[in-house]
Amino acid sequence: MSNERLTLEEMTEKYPDQWLFIVDCEHSENTELLSGIVFANSETRDAIYEVSGQYNGSQEGKYE
Repeated sequence: MSNERLTLEEMTEKYPDQWLFIVDCEHSENTELLSGIVFANSETRDAIYEVSGQYNGSQEGKYE
C-alpha cells in the first residue's frame, strides 16, 4: 500500500476494473468521495471483503 492520496478520478485511472478498499477518505458535503488512500486493490470483491474485515484502522498494513 502507498500512503499516496488519490482523487476518485485518479483511482479509477490507476486501478481500472479493480475493487478498492479506501481509507482516510475525504467526502464532499453531500457524501461524494473526493479522495482517499487505496489500502488494497483486487480483481475480486471477496479479497477486498477479507481485507476490510481484518482492517484495524491502521494505515501501516497491520491486521487484527
